[in-house]
Amino acid sequence: MTALLFPPELFILVGINVFVALSLLTSLFDGSFPKALPYVYMLAALAGFGQIWVNYNFLSFLVDGRFWCSLPYLIVAVANTITLNVYVAVKKRLWSMASAFLGAVTIPVFFASFLSVSVYVNGLTVWMPPLPTLPLESIYAVLVTCTVILGLSVIASIRPETLRKAFDVHLNHQPIPTPHSTVLDPEGELTTNKEIQVKEVKNE
Repeated sequence: MTALLFPPELFILVGINVFVALSLLTSLFDGSFPKALPYVYMLAALAGFGQIWVNYNFLSFLVDGRFWCSLPYLIVAVANTITLNVYVAVKKRLWSMASAFLGAVTIPVFFASFLSVSVYVNGLTVWMPPLPTLPLESIYAVLVTCTVILGLSVIASIRPETLRKAFDVHLNHQPIPTPHSTVLDPEGELTTNKEIQVKEVKNE
């Protein structure tokens, strides 16, 4: 077997950091998420430390076994990150927050996780379909993409009219008139649409 590039428990450590970050983010924005969610993510992070203890005490000589016990934990952490991003965008419809979360958390976590798993699988004789090897130059492309997404999300939250002008999006926010809505009559006095209609009928 090829020499270990790094211990497979690194996947668990990455997953622990992801769960801790999700716990902090959901506690900071507690109005947008269920109150129990930060505690669930913290328990998941603690479970990761338990998994590391199991690996080193019961699977210390089985590299493949340690790998297959560590990889699912990382996959669950990444899946929770993507699910949380979709929840903010689809369920809460907080588009600026969802785009900021995408650029600051989801894309970096997914890219780092996939890169580490790809390097590990392609460098060892682990029974798993080979994953595409990402060049190191792709890190710069990911950083630029995340920076652009973060910049657009900040502009969308602070100056939304700037993006609307940039993309030539014109939203019509004029209220639909109702019979009791207040308007100016031809004489310049405040009245309602219903009163104007009554005056027109009397004049006829």
